[in-house]
Amino acid sequence: GATVGLVTVTETLPSGLTATGLSGSGWNCTLGTLTCTRSDALAATASYPVITLTVTVAGDAPASVTNTVTVSGGGELNLANNTASDVTAITLLPDLTLTKAHSGPFTQGQTGATYTLTVSNSGLGTTVGLVTVTDTLPTGLTATNLSGPGWACTLGTATCTRNDALAAGASYPAITLTVTVAAAAPASVTNAATVSGGGELNLANNTASDVTAITPVADLILTKTHAGAFTQGQTGATYTLTVSNSGPGATVGLVTVTDTLPTGLTATGFVGTGWGCTLGTLTCTRSDALVAGASYPAITLTVTVAAAAPASATNTAAVSGGGEINAANNTASDVTAITPVADLTLTKTHASAFTQGQTGATYTLTVTNSGPGATVGLVTVTETLPSGLTATGLSGLGWNCTLGTLTCTRNDALAAGA
Repeated sequence: GATVGLVTVTETLPSGLTATGLSGSGWNCTLGTLTCTRSDALAATASYPVITLTVTVAGDAPASVTNTVTVSGGGELNLANNTASDVTAITLLPDLTLTKAHSGPFTQGQTGATYTLTVSNSGLGTTVGLVTVTDTLPTGLTATNLSGPGWACTLGTATCTRNDALAAGASYPAITLTVTVAAAAPASVTNAATVSGGGELNLANNTASDVTAITPVADLILTKTHAGAFTQGQTGATYTLTVSNSGPGATVGLVTVTDTLPTGLTATGFVGTGWGCTLGTLTCTRSDALVAGASYPAITLTVTVAAAAPASATNTAAVSGGGEINAANNTASDVTAITPVADLTLTKTHASAFTQGQTGATYTLTVTNSGPGATVGLVTVTETLPSGLTATGLSGLGWNCTLGTLTCTRNDALAAGA
């Protein structure tokens, strides 16, 4: 006989399946209750239009589920054949996850710092096909090596791939990423990486980020100064050496200043508050931390200038240590002008032998400047006569002479070699 009245189909989904659609031509379906109804008569041996149920399969659905549905109503009496069950096999899929780790803080300017990337399969199935890991380095880090057993890695694109199956619950051998930290890298960077492929569907857990603290380091600079020109033969001439920290971090450990004196200068003193200085090697050291932007107390280098020192000398010093990385600005040179000085020589001559009782016998005294510089100030010639001679005259062009004291003076400059 034909059906009479309301016919109801009720769907009962198993765990692991979620309904997303329920419809059929002529049916009134409600997705929330998974029911479809209709009241038109269905003749004997005929069938209503089909109902289509659309489902989403959970990422952790079991390997097999049974979906059950029942039909009721229509005026029928036989309920024994009103239920249908459909056993559905569900292929188990992998679920790739990525972890990324490093050890301790990195340091500005560091080379050989490393990250470890590990790909694991947290799903229920084995991976199928290509698995790719891609790392995205932040500003301040530069990759220098990327490798892992069984992985094919390309440093330029920071990618590693492999095709071998990874069983559920297992992990591939780790990938090691080696980086250089820029000297100006920020105090914290975040390195991110992703894994993809392998036949997985769950992409929500495929990215790993590693926040990395970067320790700032010192950047030592050295300045070296002197006041005015030095003078040939001068004693007690001084240089001032100052060590400053232009970096973002404090110094760590021993700081050493070494001075290299040029020919013509000889060190006679090397001291500075808080410094341990050795005159013989012209080195000063200290270990107390110098904070960013600060300077140590100055070092004073005292020198004697040789009488034959050249007209210009360059004194060079260098600073090292303190945990800094940037050595490009650790040297200071001070070009020092050295004023040449005169070197007066005196010659004294006479013509032929004198005679006892002679009057008007003469000596000739000549002052010459054999040094590299002109004379400055008063020049005095003093005569000391031996017993038996009595001075009766003392004079010379441009000289102011006093017979009583046997002295002659003048103030005009005498050029070198004149």
